Amino acid sequence: MIASNSNIRNTVFFNRTSSIFSAEYTFQDLVSKSLLATGFDSKANRYHELSFRWNIQKVFSIESKGQVGTKDTRADYTAGRNYSLSYYFIQPSLIYQPTTAFRITLDGRISDKQNAIELGGERSSLMEIGTTFKYNQQDKGSLQGGVKMVRINYTGNQNSALGFEMLEALKPGVNFTWNVGYQRSVSKNLQLNLQYNGRKSENSRIIHSGGMEIRAFF
Repeated sequence: MIASNSNIRNTVFFNRTSSIFSAEYTFQDLVSKSLLATGFDSKANRYHELSFRWNIQKVFSIESKGQVGTKDTRADYTAGRNYSLSYYFIQPSLIYQPTTAFRITLDGRISDKQNAIELGGERSSLMEIGTTFKYNQQDKGSLQGGVKMVRINYTGNQNSALGFEMLEALKPGVNFTWNVGYQRSVSKNLQLNLQYNGRKSENSRIIHSGGMEIRAFF
C-alpha cells in the first residue's frame, strides 16, 4: 500500500439556523499514511470540539470554541518527527457588526500542548488576545486585517518539528503579529488580491512579507 487516508466526522447541533443561539459538538478523526523514498510517514489528529454562538443584541454577538485532542506523527526516516501531542484550547470572540458592510471582533485564546512520548518534557502554554476587522464595498471589494499579541511559555527544543508545531511558528515570550488584506474586482472577470503580514518576537527583528495575486475568470 502506497498511501491511505481516513476521515471520520460526527456532529450534533442545537438550533443551527437560529438567529439568537446555537451550539454544536463535533468529533473528528483524521488519519493519513504515505510511503516516501525514505520510508513511511503517518499523521493522525483526533479531537472533540464544542462551539456556540449567542446574539446578545442586534449588533453584538459572542462566539466561543473549545477543543481537546491529540496529534500523532510517525516517520521511519528520522526520530525527530515522532511525537504524540495532547492539547486543548479555548477561543472566545466578541463581535460588533453595526452594518452588513463592517465587522470588528475582539478575540482571545488560551492553549496548552504537551508531548506524551518523548522524555524531553516538551510543553507549551499560550495566551493570545487580538482584534480583527472587515469592511466590504458592494460590487467593488473588501478590506480586512488584524493584530494579535501572543505570549508563549515553552520548554523544549525550538529548532525541531515538534517545537515548530508547539510554538505555531513563533518564539517563546511575547510575540506580535499583524496582517492587512485587500480584495477588489477590477472588472467582471478580473480580481486583484493584495496581502501583507508582519510579526515581531522577543530579541528578533520585525519580519515583513507580502504578496499580490490576480485571478482571471473565464
